[in-house]
Amino acid sequence: MKKINWAILGAARITEKMIPAIINSKSGELKAIGSRRPNSAEECIKKYASSHTSKIEYHTGFDSILNDTKIDAIYIPLSNEEHTQPALKAIQNKKHVLIEKPMAIKSKDVQNLIDEAKKNNVKIMEGFMYAFHPQFDRLQNIIHSGILGQVNYAHSMFSFPIKPARFYRINREISNGGGALWDIGPYAIHTLRNCFKENPIRVYGQSKLNEHNADISTTGMIDFGSNKKGTFDISFECTRRSEFEIFGENGRLKCPLVWQPDNLPAKITFTTEKSGFKEEIVPTANHFDLEIDHFNSAILQDTHVKLKPEDALWNAKTLEAIQKSISIKAWVTL
Repeated sequence: MKKINWAILGAARITEKMIPAIINSKSGELKAIGSRRPNSAEECIKKYASSHTSKIEYHTGFDSILNDTKIDAIYIPLSNEEHTQPALKAIQNKKHVLIEKPMAIKSKDVQNLIDEAKKNNVKIMEGFMYAFHPQFDRLQNIIHSGILGQVNYAHSMFSFPIKPARFYRINREISNGGGALWDIGPYAIHTLRNCFKENPIRVYGQSKLNEHNADISTTGMIDFGSNKKGTFDISFECTRRSEFEIFGENGRLKCPLVWQPDNLPAKITFTTEKSGFKEEIVPTANHFDLEIDHFNSAILQDTHVKLKPEDALWNAKTLEAIQKSISIKAWVTL
């Protein structure tokens, strides 16, 4: 059985989850990891995959990996504003690319990546791991089954209290990828857009900024047209939250934990006028493992990825518009 040869650019904290996911995959192998910090790549493997240290190459910098013809796929978990150039080079070198959200902080860059991926016949996907947990598909089934009636309103909340070790997330202004909007904002926007399966027509955002003009917290509204609206609340000041709630004409649905641990079953609750309150249990699953397995399968079988690049484009357009709204303190039309 052919396997996909993977490489990772960067030793970000998320590699704690992604290194085992690639190693555990039956259809993929981790061949290399690169970091701009000397010894970081090797330390990362020793920490998260100590039994595989002899099987993985370590690189200082990215060029040698991007130019390696033996590598089939690249995972990019770099800082929000650093995704575009290495992704572009990987694509132009005929490599498939899984890019941690956001795909880029400018929609024109996302469009460029889409165009180059088509030109070079490779797969690209924005990394939202939770979309591969069976909970996500069950939520989508309920939302679009009609059981709630027409869905008119949804609210999403994502947050965690930022600690000094993570202050690198807020040391630059929003326009350079700093702050909550480009860090956890993509989760809020992606979940809301999937509640309606429609693209926003206008947005409004309001933020609390720090001395670097990075948002510590942001709240906002999204108008999807046809009387469909979403609100969101993202923060680095609140306790850990990853949840959303949907309200339809005939009922409501709540997902209390989007970032679902792999050792706990997921719980979905919904209430309808006809049937009253119900709770569903979704079996345990590792969404990081499932994300890698899906991407491998899309490459090997030449099928479409679940999270289409055009969806990443609209995520970026929406976040860009919210960023502008924060600046001008007014609604922004997309």
